[in-house]
Amino acid sequence: MVVICSIIFLFNFKTFTEVSRFVSKIALILVLAGFHLYGQEKTATHLAGVYKGKTLFIQNPYNPKLKTFCVSSIAINGQALNVPYDRTAIKIDFNNLDEYTPVSIEIKHDSLCKPIIINPDAIQFYSTFSFESISFDDSVMTWSAHGEHEGSYYLVEKYDLGIWREVDTVQATGSFGEDTYQHYLKVEEGANKYRIKYVKANGEYLYSRELDFHYYPEPVIFRPAQTATMLTLSRTANYDIYDAGGTLVLSGQGNTIDVSKLPSGDYVIYFDKKDPGVFKRQ
Repeated sequence: MVVICSIIFLFNFKTFTEVSRFVSKIALILVLAGFHLYGQEKTATHLAGVYKGKTLFIQNPYNPKLKTFCVSSIAINGQALNVPYDRTAIKIDFNNLDEYTPVSIEIKHDSLCKPIIINPDAIQFYSTFSFESISFDDSVMTWSAHGEHEGSYYLVEKYDLGIWREVDTVQATGSFGEDTYQHYLKVEEGANKYRIKYVKANGEYLYSRELDFHYYPEPVIFRPAQTATMLTLSRTANYDIYDAGGTLVLSGQGNTIDVSKLPSGDYVIYFDKKDPGVFKRQ
């Protein structure tokens, strides 16, 4: 108020009407300035679902007074989407995503407007099924889920040389309650990546989150060096046993090995294709 009075004094208005008009103009400018600043505040709208091979369309309102569009940015699973935001309609194609991959969408926009999702059914997954957990422990992958459908099954997939390869099929119980499953992994030294694919009888499917881990095993220790029956290993491992002539005579996986059927003699044993050791079958 002191500032406005000072301005009025400087302009030396001659009539009260002139003063009133001037004050009205100043007040309008301040209101519009405040409105403009308020309109720059941002908020976010969140969506969740699965990519079903369909394009999602978002209506992006335009404010002719401020000459701005509502939406300022969109991120899918945490990755910013590079699309033109100066359009009244935004198209999301979900490039580079596998079909039925879970998607989380964050739409940042002006607080005075709200984007409209034209076809929300494009990412809605009409199923009660969901993965509850997936974990890895000592070469065993364990997962649990609930809401299974009759005739459904799981595919264990491993990422290998840029391609997801199926390594195991596990039949689902088909019960609505929670069930737990296991798969014994044939892991490789270094980086490993797995995921679970749930497949319904009608062909629809849904992926679990990806499980990434690095595997650097401790050397296998076995005993005894001489035995007529069993070898005991310090951990579960893949093994190959060769006779003195270099012929493969026994292979498998486990933490114990039954050698009772091998002829007497000396043998070389490899664990995970390395760490050779020697034992004698009595």
